[in-house]
Amino acid sequence: MSGNKPSTASQHNPPQEWSPSKRWNPFNSYKLLSHVHRWRLIKRGKQIPPPVLITVDPTNACNFGCEWCNAAFVRTHRKGSLSPNALTAIADFLPRWSEDCTSWKPGVEAICVAGGGEPLVNPATAPFIDRVIASGIEVGVVTNGSLLYPVMDTLSHCTWVGVSVDAGSAETLNRLKALPPKKNYFNTIIDNITTLVDYAKRHNNRLGARHPAYGVSYKYLLYKDNIGEIYQAAKLAKEIGCKNIHFRPAGTTWDNVGNTTNAISFTGDEIRVFNEQITKALELDDETFNVYGVTHKFNSQFDAANHFQKCYAVFMTAVLMPPTEKGVQEDSFTLGLCCDRRGDRKLELGSNLDDVEEINRLWGSEEHWKIHDRINIRGECPRCTYQPHNEIYEQVILNDSMTYKFI
Repeated sequence: MSGNKPSTASQHNPPQEWSPSKRWNPFNSYKLLSHVHRWRLIKRGKQIPPPVLITVDPTNACNFGCEWCNAAFVRTHRKGSLSPNALTAIADFLPRWSEDCTSWKPGVEAICVAGGGEPLVNPATAPFIDRVIASGIEVGVVTNGSLLYPVMDTLSHCTWVGVSVDAGSAETLNRLKALPPKKNYFNTIIDNITTLVDYAKRHNNRLGARHPAYGVSYKYLLYKDNIGEIYQAAKLAKEIGCKNIHFRPAGTTWDNVGNTTNAISFTGDEIRVFNEQITKALELDDETFNVYGVTHKFNSQFDAANHFQKCYAVFMTAVLMPPTEKGVQEDSFTLGLCCDRRGDRKLELGSNLDDVEEINRLWGSEEHWKIHDRINIRGECPRCTYQPHNEIYEQVILNDSMTYKFI
């Protein structure tokens, strides 16, 4: 993939992201407007509500080596995991967080279990998920799909499971994820997905419910030469019972912002192929299968489009991660504020904490606001997962550009 910018003649408008009849879907960022009243309470010196969603990274270890990994820094420099005791303490604290906050109830309502690394590498991940779900908090899991089989029952109780396949063939998977060519991980992953879908349906568990959004998602990050396999992957995802397939361009990692050598960019020809492939894939969209080409967080060249002035998303979500270094207390954890900048100490509100109650002291503190004040969006941030959060806060809450009270 060339790092050169295409000429004006090769530029293309963003393709259709999804069927017009399915605009109310899990990837439509307008759903964030439902949290306007919660986010109105984000004010300096005031008690700030717990995030509605947090991410928990059970481990920084991974059995794959994706070329584009946005967590490569922690995977290389912080190889630890959250201990069983730490995960239990976190699971028991989250339902209480809302009880300690008089300004908003309920508090944390959902958890994304991700990484860092491959979350299912940590054997304590499944018991953690079971404990969280038992407390009434919804769980979604992002996984590479290679280790699903032993934890089928746990995963079947989740709201969604996103499997990062990112390929339509074994050859492409092995090449982009640095896997041994003689080991067929691709077939293992496809078999695991098929089994999980069937298990959830047969047991009438949440993941297998007849619901437009719950279920298994075939995740597909666009990178280099996997673009031509979009339709092939979509066809396969539908055949094995996935609820949807989700396409998104890979982005430059936070530690490579400003480094043109390691930047991820797309040529005009590659974007043209994507447009053709996503248009063809959308023909597979029907009442049982959804095709989502999520590009609204990028410009027409799939570059970052961070159209906001300040980052308020650091008050809207959080990442609980393994400790930053060896030699600290075994059951410690790190409280981060941005999944796009895992490993960046500038975005860590508490490192190597050994007491979950510290989260209450730190959340909304002056230390928290100082991190917000110091964030240099233009010079430090990659493509922002929370771009819509920040735009909504600035345009809807601060500026009231939509006069949202006039429904």
